[in-house]
Amino acid sequence: MNKKMWYLAAGYALTVAFALALQFLPPVIPVMKQTLSMTAGQAGMLMSSLALFGIVVSPLVGYLADRWGGRMVGLLGLACLIAAEAWFVLSTSYTNLLMARLAMGIGAATLSILGAQIISQNFAGTRYLGAAMGTMNTAVPAGILISQLGFSRLAAARGWQAPVWACLAFTCIVAATYVVFYREPESRHDEVPISLVAGLRHLNPQLWMLGLVWLFWNAGALVLLTFANDLLVGRGMSPQSAGTMASVLMFFPIVGSTFMGHVLDHKGWQGRGTALACLMFAGFVVLLGVFSSNVVVLFLGVSFSFALAPAGIFALAPHLMHGRESGLGYGLLAGMLNVGVLFGPAIGGIVRDATGSYLASFIMAGILTSIGAACVLLLRRPAVENA
Repeated sequence: MNKKMWYLAAGYALTVAFALALQFLPPVIPVMKQTLSMTAGQAGMLMSSLALFGIVVSPLVGYLADRWGGRMVGLLGLACLIAAEAWFVLSTSYTNLLMARLAMGIGAATLSILGAQIISQNFAGTRYLGAAMGTMNTAVPAGILISQLGFSRLAAARGWQAPVWACLAFTCIVAATYVVFYREPESRHDEVPISLVAGLRHLNPQLWMLGLVWLFWNAGALVLLTFANDLLVGRGMSPQSAGTMASVLMFFPIVGSTFMGHVLDHKGWQGRGTALACLMFAGFVVLLGVFSSNVVVLFLGVSFSFALAPAGIFALAPHLMHGRESGLGYGLLAGMLNVGVLFGPAIGGIVRDATGSYLASFIMAGILTSIGAACVLLLRRPAVENA
């Protein structure tokens, strides 16, 4: 068990590095706009560009992880992320910033896939699988919390480069530790497919359906995560207070994901939990658009769904993968995530501009996650119950 905990720590560290690369930008955008004279559209392009490249490379990265192993692909991903973060922090033009962000998407996608694969492979077949995957699900909320509470203040005090330097330092520490301590676990699986196309064809069809659930969940959830601060500022809060209030959304993902993952996996309720989370979010996000009072209570309800949905999805995913295809499977899920990240906030912003209110955007977000709940119901019942 001690050896498995080392693999859990490795997967967790890689996922935190991914989360920081993804989330360092939103809190520093106001400072960058002033310093570099960027428009809001240019800032939005910087944010979405990471997801755009992730759609393309995620399945390939997963396939290579299955063929080459986590150590080699992990080191390549860490090296790419280090180079991209250094490029970004040293850039003085928008073109260089955009190119660096695109390159960052390759490294970030690699780490997000490997983090899940390492934990899944080493805890598969044990009673701790759900708890381990639930623990992994706290990594991204932890990165968001660090970003919301720390990076905005750091950027205001030291400039927009300071949070990026912090991310770069953390990634370097993870890379050095990975080089020294990470060793490939013994393979217990069959041979991988000879090609990426063959591997995608071989994937369990239910995994593709689970990917659609993950796509629609992230598309809806990112609408709220992207515009929550602006909603609160529009209702009279200061930017600092809005950031603190928005951090409430990460409460249950951090404190409850491990427990939820264990219970859902032990009881076989992964599908039910995911569907419930999608519908809970749909209800609470619409109420946020309607009512300006009791924001903390509504945020806590959304926070519970933010913990429950990933816990259910990642507790179910390992049961839908066969042999040495876990890297490709998580690559598929990562690609679906990036599609949701790409179009969810964009459509939410367009609807907000067209209607002048976030209510319509939040109704759209609720519809997206409700579609995710419907996709859960389309999972064949034996696949869900046997998980």
